[in-house]
Amino acid sequence: MAIFEVKYSKTLKGLAQACEDAIAQIDDRMYAAEFEDDYSQVICYGISFFKKRCLIQKK
Repeated sequence: MAIFEVKYSKTLKGLAQACEDAIAQIDDRMYAAEFEDDYSQVICYGISFFKKRCLIQKK
């Protein structure tokens, strides 16, 4: 099971922070908690975009 949270950054330098914000949102809102009983592994990804650039971080 995979969970994705996507953010848009207003600057190229803000890509990393936007990814961290996405992962923090997954943790804060406990998106993975409802799937932990049904799946042996839940992978969380934070994705941020700036124009045509993209940064992906795995929790």
